[in-house]
Amino acid sequence: MGWAPAALSAVASLGGGFLSGMGNAPRESKMQKTQRKLVDKLIASLEGTGPFADLFNANENVFQKSFVEPALSQFRNQVAPQIQQSSIFGGQQRGTGLDDQLLRAGVDLDQLLNQQMMDFYQGAQNRKQNTIGNILGAGAGAAAANTPGQVAMSAAGGTLSSDKFSDSLADMFKKPMQDTGRRGFSTGNQF
Repeated sequence: MGWAPAALSAVASLGGGFLSGMGNAPRESKMQKTQRKLVDKLIASLEGTGPFADLFNANENVFQKSFVEPALSQFRNQVAPQIQQSSIFGGQQRGTGLDDQLLRAGVDLDQLLNQQMMDFYQGAQNRKQNTIGNILGAGAGAAAANTPGQVAMSAAGGTLSSDKFSDSLADMFKKPMQDTGRRGFSTGNQF
């Protein structure tokens, strides 16, 4: 019976390691799951197919409808008539002075739209870069708390792998068992 204490001690040690690690795989918290799903959507959007793709792509049609068309409409319906009225009140109904003022206003509008277009495209690029930086710099988030079962298994694993448990187990097999007269019970070491 000399092999029994060593074998049982080894099994207890292995079992304790198994039990203390059992169920300790990191679980994804609700927040981590939400973050992971959002990151997946953002990555797909950066590639042009996700739900946020419009935030990262500077679509020329969108720029035309959002900036150019309203600005041209305002120029035709408000700015140009105001310049013409100003010329009429100044005594010039037609002439190079009126044409020059309209031309300068048109050039100013063109420069303004070009600047807005550059800002529009740069904004899309900045959003892409910021999102990529945020995704790469984001931590893993808070891990989910251990369940009571995981805590109990860890404690059991620690007890089974302890030196005291191994020594008690070895002592139990070293000492001869004494019969107490009752069946199934002995006066050997109890733990």
